Amino acid sequence: MSFEMHAERQAYAEVLEHELKQVVRMLRAFPVDRFELRDPECGHSARELALQFVAHANGIEDIASRSVMAHDPITAYTRTDIQLKFETAALGAYAALLTPCAGRWDELLEAPASLAPWRHARRGELLWIALRAFVRHDRHFAIHLRAAGHDDGGRRTHRSRVPVDTFAIGA
Repeated sequence: MSFEMHAERQAYAEVLEHELKQVVRMLRAFPVDRFELRDPECGHSARELALQFVAHANGIEDIASRSVMAHDPITAYTRTDIQLKFETAALGAYAALLTPCAGRWDELLEAPASLAPWRHARRGELLWIALRAFVRHDRHFAIHLRAAGHDDGGRRTHRSRVPVDTFAIGA
């Protein structure tokens, strides 16, 4: 059982690391002059979506460490400030993921309000659900990036068209 938890945690860490790096690349690539413009279809600006990345990373850190951290209020206004906040939150999430012992990965926890309608689940399941929400948000931001005139270097064109909902929750 311990080996299973380690393998699941390792797989999660690899996927999380990939997604975090991808978001950093997208934030850096977003045109500064279009960062504040609201998209007419969804009503959000890239700045608002970027701030939500920070909240997602903080949420993953909270689940991994199971201590609701006192995160700094998100008062970043420039793209550079948001990038710095996100990179700091991403490092915290990744570090918190690597610290718990294998037994804690299977621990039953109360789900954070952001993962409603879940009330209780094991830590590993909550982390996979939070990652799925992060990936959905990533894809939404990528649409804004393409609309801003950046093709993301073609990275997204050969990605699988499988919907995110088909992710296996837990292993």
